[in-house]
Amino acid sequence: MKLSIAHCADLVAGSYTAVKHKKRGRLTKGVVEYFDDKGAQALMLDHNVMVIPGSNELLDWMRNVNVYNILGKKYKAKSQAKSKTGAILHSGFNRHANLLGIFAKEHDAKFIIGHSLGGAAAQILGSWMGVPAVGFASPRVKLGERKVKNERLILNICRLDDFVTHVPPSEVGFRRLGKTVQLIPPTTNPGLDHSMPNYIKALGYDTLDEKLPKTWGK
Repeated sequence: MKLSIAHCADLVAGSYTAVKHKKRGRLTKGVVEYFDDKGAQALMLDHNVMVIPGSNELLDWMRNVNVYNILGKKYKAKSQAKSKTGAILHSGFNRHANLLGIFAKEHDAKFIIGHSLGGAAAQILGSWMGVPAVGFASPRVKLGERKVKNERLILNICRLDDFVTHVPPSEVGFRRLGKTVQLIPPTTNPGLDHSMPNYIKALGYDTLDEKLPKTWGK
């Protein structure tokens, strides 16, 4: 399955509204199933596309310079755990992905899209399940440079001015899984650059090294 990057961005942006509608007892067209457990949320859409919202708010990440609040628990930058693939991952992101993994397998996810914390889960689940994954505003999830299986299927799209894309620090050995395209915005919106609407605006910006592909998948 291949999807356009613009369509991926629209789907994950719309997931925030779909979750709100669900909480108010309203259903959104195209959503096959909802998942909401222990703070982890996801949607299964038509054609087995899984979408994972995270947080549009930068302040949710900035509780402390060195501590990240993930699903109600705090994790230090060096926090680590062994994943299903044997890779060493940040334990907070690994916990979130594990909560979503059963849902992804039960509904046979063929493509995974995430934003923010959802971008972390998209990397982990994409590599674990061997399906294409696109993460917007993706934090770093893996400790060490050693490659893991299926990294070629993962694309991360990050604004250079987005704080979340710089955590956990590379200085302590963390990196993103797969390919990363870094967007260079001509202007900044402090405190808002992490939001999905500002990522959608940034898709036409220049990039640092590699060009942003128009589509992703296999």
